[in-house]
Amino acid sequence: MKIGGRVRNGGTWFTHLIFSFTLLAVVLIGLVGSYLYVQANRLMVDEIARDSKQRLMTSSDFVENTLLQKYENSIRNRAVSTLSLENQSMLNYLLDSEWEGNTSRILAFRKDLEIFKLTNEGVYKISTYFEKGNYIIDNSQFYSKLDNSPDASFLKTSVTPALNRWTYRTLSDEEEVLTYAIALPYGALSKTSTGTMYIDVSLEYINKMISSTMSSPMEKLYAFDEKGSPIIHTGSNVEEGLKTAKQWMKSAGNNKEIHYNKRDKYVLSFKNDQTSNNQWKYVLIRPMNSFVSSSKQLKSQIFVSCILVLLIGLLFAYLISKRVYVPMKKLVNNVRSFYHPGTVNYSQNEFAIIGSTISKLGQKIETLESKAKVNELKNLVLGAGVGSDYYDYLPLQCHYMTSYIRITKGDCEEFRAFYEQHAAYSFYKFVSLNTQEAALIYFSELNKDHEELELLLLKELELIKNVLPEQLHFGAALGSKVQAPEEIPFSYQNALHAYRYRFIYGSEAIARYSHIPLNDVTPHLFSFDLYKNALKAGNDVTMNRFMDDFQRVMEKGDVQLETVELGLLQLVTVLYQTIIELDLQQIVSPSSLFDEFKKETLSETLDSIRDLSVQITAYIQESGNHAHTEIIHKLKIFIDDNIQEDLSLNKLSEVASLAPSYISTLFGTVMNESFTEYVTRVRLEKAADLLREKKQLSVAEISAQVGYRNPQYFHNKFKTRYGVTPVQYRNAGNANHSNHSSA
Repeated sequence: MKIGGRVRNGGTWFTHLIFSFTLLAVVLIGLVGSYLYVQANRLMVDEIARDSKQRLMTSSDFVENTLLQKYENSIRNRAVSTLSLENQSMLNYLLDSEWEGNTSRILAFRKDLEIFKLTNEGVYKISTYFEKGNYIIDNSQFYSKLDNSPDASFLKTSVTPALNRWTYRTLSDEEEVLTYAIALPYGALSKTSTGTMYIDVSLEYINKMISSTMSSPMEKLYAFDEKGSPIIHTGSNVEEGLKTAKQWMKSAGNNKEIHYNKRDKYVLSFKNDQTSNNQWKYVLIRPMNSFVSSSKQLKSQIFVSCILVLLIGLLFAYLISKRVYVPMKKLVNNVRSFYHPGTVNYSQNEFAIIGSTISKLGQKIETLESKAKVNELKNLVLGAGVGSDYYDYLPLQCHYMTSYIRITKGDCEEFRAFYEQHAAYSFYKFVSLNTQEAALIYFSELNKDHEELELLLLKELELIKNVLPEQLHFGAALGSKVQAPEEIPFSYQNALHAYRYRFIYGSEAIARYSHIPLNDVTPHLFSFDLYKNALKAGNDVTMNRFMDDFQRVMEKGDVQLETVELGLLQLVTVLYQTIIELDLQQIVSPSSLFDEFKKETLSETLDSIRDLSVQITAYIQESGNHAHTEIIHKLKIFIDDNIQEDLSLNKLSEVASLAPSYISTLFGTVMNESFTEYVTRVRLEKAADLLREKKQLSVAEISAQVGYRNPQYFHNKFKTRYGVTPVQYRNAGNANHSNHSSA
């Protein structure tokens, strides 16, 4: 009984304590709720104006100092190589050169611009105008003349006032962009500049990025240039918002904060162009209804919250007083069942469950940190992590070199596991780019020689290749050595450039960027006419001999890739021209020629071109003899009718509309004698007929009639052929005639 009485007394005492706490909570919550209710009404209007003004400042700062500034910094970094005229960069070289003879540099520069566009989201186009050569290069096209570019009018009339500031314009394809232009060399005045680099950023992308910063879809931000023309807009009902903003800008000379109209109430904030880098004006429109609704909702929530706090507090106070352990136990078991479904055991120690749960959360955090590290390094390699902190991922005070790995058989994770197991050089970071591509970031001491490091890494990759299992194959390229983590993207890009030489060396070769400048850039002068004539004549022997010589020169390995590509382009062009001239499209489709040109390696490409050439020569051999005979018959008639003229292969070329060398080949094929031999024979036979039949003509006159301007030369040629002089031949002919008459 005493024990029971104590329990009841204790329970009564605890109940009194709960009710006392509840009464005190009612008083305190009522006072606090009333105060908050009154303050919400008073502070709402003042806070709206300040908040709107602050949001406008933040939005305009985001537009100019964050979003657009990113592109300004990128294009300045790209043009900074021209800061010193002595700097022998590709851009400086092109600024001082014509485009003729620089097609390989133009191609490389265009690819640099394409990489710039891909690594800068939102860039619609980046272009460079070279004033000396009057040509334009953008990320997708090369215009040899300014007038050929769709940006010609912009460069002629608008680019000077648009330097170093953003300008709105509409491109020829109706794309609306903001354009930022800088004079080249970097820092030059417009009067002394030799070129212009300008970047076009999609206005749709800018509006999308700004819209993402708005706290509500009902907020609308507008930007106007110095002429009052709209540039940037967000939100829906753009036309209506622009109309409201323009009317308010004209009437609000003192920059009022709140504006009323017949239908709605708006909070409009205005920022003039005095603090804008581009002299833009900004207007932020926020519907007042949203704030009023929020205020009313806040008042209701205060009242409801007070009631709920009381009820819930009372309920939880009672439940906690009755049961503390069981709810906690159920909660812990629920947490454990989340990580171990179907293994709930209420008899297990709850503290052990909590420890296990925390341990698993720690493992997940480590996994997420590892993934974040990989993504950071991936962004660093690709040049998309500018401004990031890599001190936790890479050692400092080192030199860095990046190698590009292309898995040709197997996948990236298999190669990674094998490399980490067999690599002798342990100072590296492995970065998986996708299932078939990876990058290795090597680092070494500052005093380590570049060539020594490169040879060491080359030996390392060769060793890995030699011990790879059959299911794994790869090709690789070593980039340049750099001195800071921020320069690693340049080393990676150089490695990508070096890997392009797999076209010459093979898909599983290991290339080095440092060897590229040592290669010869001088194009080899091939006799493509010999190849073309061999095709037209169906001469497979000459054709194969030419292809052998071409392949031998191209595969020497000491020429630059652009030089090889130029030679291939010339070869394919000649092949394409021959197909058109011979009307062989029904045998070989011209479109397939470019497919053949895009083979993986040089050897495969040349084999494909050789196969096409063999098809053409075989077809010519089978069906071309009759056509050759007709051409030579036509030329033979022309020679016979114009024997007294100055005949040459160039003259016959005009008659038959064929190349002189091709006509010479046809003569040897059809007539079994050369063009010169045939003309000499016909002239001397004609001269012999005239000597016999035209007794009244002198030898000099006959010499002129058969095309010999020098009688002595005619005398020698005639004697060489007939063994007697023209006079002796005539006398011998007269004697034969007299004997015949006597008989």
